[in-house]
Amino acid sequence: MSQKLTLNIVTPAKQLVSEQVDQVNAPGSEGDLGILYDHAPILTNLRSGQLSYEVDGETIALVVSGGYLEVTDNRVTVLAETGEFLHEIDRERAERAHAAAEKQLSQPDISEEDFIETQKKLFRAIARLENSENN
Repeated sequence: MSQKLTLNIVTPAKQLVSEQVDQVNAPGSEGDLGILYDHAPILTNLRSGQLSYEVDGETIALVVSGGYLEVTDNRVTVLAETGEFLHEIDRERAERAHAAAEKQLSQPDISEEDFIETQKKLFRAIARLENSENN
């Protein structure tokens, strides 16, 4: 019997992944997570970064930002705010988002709420830039 995990990655826009995998590596809020068959149940926040999974020796990666990851009964469910495969990343768009976020964060009158939201945008842009295939 094959020891596979069922991986589902969903964003508000669409389901990105639904397949049987050997391993999942994810950017947890407290550090990176490696998930194999028979992993203990867990529910954690995700930070912006690269999430990868392995299927029969092939590694597939995408960038996620925010959201949650849950592991139960060899099922890994990722509910991410955004997600895109590395080949889908528009580097120029990510560079513009990075510059806009830095500019907004430098404003002296930025509210706490706007600061938090803009900081999330900055972290997402950084993750996209660090993981774009044409970096």
